[in-house]
Amino acid sequence: MDGSYKGRTNAPERRWPQREGDRGVGLIRTILAFVILLILAHIALTYAGIGPGANVLTSAVYSLGTLLESPAQLLLNTVQALQQYLNPKNFYAVAFSAAALYFILYLLLGVGRRSG
Repeated sequence: MDGSYKGRTNAPERRWPQREGDRGVGLIRTILAFVILLILAHIALTYAGIGPGANVLTSAVYSLGTLLESPAQLLLNTVQALQQYLNPKNFYAVAFSAAALYFILYLLLGVGRRSG
């Protein structure tokens, strides 16, 4: 051996063929992750007592947080069985329920995906 062999093999690389919907599902999961982070930021700002009028960023977080939490509030208001456990008028119950629902969607979109 003259030193020119550096561990190369002639075997082709093995890759999984990319399925058509993988890229779209990955994008939706990324958006859901950002939605969850935005809801958690909304909860943190409310807990810290920082109002929506502090600056433009907090105003955007409050308005988007309210918009993204509205499906959970609707669900809590309409399903009577949930009202004995969660108060639909409580901000934290609605916000954490919304984050949990988006996280469940995030997990369900990842079920059955091939890793690698």
